[in-house]
Amino acid sequence: MKRQFQVIISVVIFLILTGILEASDEQPLVNLLLFETDIREALSEITMQTGVNIIADGTVGGPITADLQDVPLEKALRMILISGGYTYRKIDDFYFVGLPDPRSTTFGELVVSEVVHLTHVTANKVLNALPSFLSAYVKGEYDSKFLIITAPEPEIGRIRELIEQIDQPAKQVEVQVIVTEVSTSFLKDMGANLFSYAFGAGQTLNENWQSDLEYKNSSLLFGIDLYGQLLSQLKLAEQEGNAKIHANPKVVVADGKTAELFIGDRQILLLPGSTETSTRTERIDVGVRLKVVPQTYGDKIMLTISPEISHFMNEAKPDLIIKNSTVSTTVLLENGQTAMLAGMTLQTSADYSDKVPVLGDIPIIRWFFRNDVTREAESELLVFVTPAIR
Repeated sequence: MKRQFQVIISVVIFLILTGILEASDEQPLVNLLLFETDIREALSEITMQTGVNIIADGTVGGPITADLQDVPLEKALRMILISGGYTYRKIDDFYFVGLPDPRSTTFGELVVSEVVHLTHVTANKVLNALPSFLSAYVKGEYDSKFLIITAPEPEIGRIRELIEQIDQPAKQVEVQVIVTEVSTSFLKDMGANLFSYAFGAGQTLNENWQSDLEYKNSSLLFGIDLYGQLLSQLKLAEQEGNAKIHANPKVVVADGKTAELFIGDRQILLLPGSTETSTRTERIDVGVRLKVVPQTYGDKIMLTISPEISHFMNEAKPDLIIKNSTVSTTVLLENGQTAMLAGMTLQTSADYSDKVPVLGDIPIIRWFFRNDVTREAESELLVFVTPAIR
């Protein structure tokens, strides 16, 4: 019995203390009619009415007009101070009011500090994205992963929400590339049949790559999309020796970053050195280099394509004469749409000898038994790029 009585007493004391604490958290209400009243006088009226000390620094001033009826104290302070750009902070049992300007001597009394750790972006991106009236409260190193917020308490939450919206993982873009070399003569002969159906306004292909089956009028129809037709034609041309598909890679790159692809050979050439008996080596990359930078805008992708092609002028006897062609363009594509880049011509030449064995190498008479031919070829480099947001 005695133990039960002690438990009841403890519960009653707990409820009383809880009620006192809850009551202490309640803010006094403000009832005040202000018309072109100086802010300092308004704060004095609130102090006299609520019994809560409100201290203002020397910057506070200006007229205010408001009708406050049963308004909680802190809400009343916000309504009065917001027009002048002032803020408040509760310190112990009183409120301090002032201008939250870092140059003010009382700035430290009006603000609180908080460290925010970034997950997906660097401090530089956040600082560049924040509006100017909030960026003064946020500091951080250029490439660091944390920020320090020093701001009035009402602004802390707003800044944190903006940082959370900015600190998001970058979108991933899958870029599929087809690099093909097509004979110029073949294009002239077959271009109308090969490409007339594939290119329209904007030089893009239909984004639907998949084949489809259709049942219509008791007939089963098989249809292929434009991309499939084009790829089939290129493979057929490759089998006939009129085209060459160099590569068909697929890479995933972060939004706004650069994906770089090189297809070709690395040649090591021996060159004369600084003295007659010395030599030096020179490394030369010959082939196709492609840089792609995708930037997403909703469901669309702004794609910057920069292909560069280099090759020896004489493939049979490689020398230092290298032809280099570059071009750069930017196109706006739908998600999964294909863009084609053309207009880069490759001209090559090679020396070939057709001769009778032994007799073709005998001096003087060898010209009767051999035929030296220089063959020149011209082809077009076509690059197809398809970005897709993942």
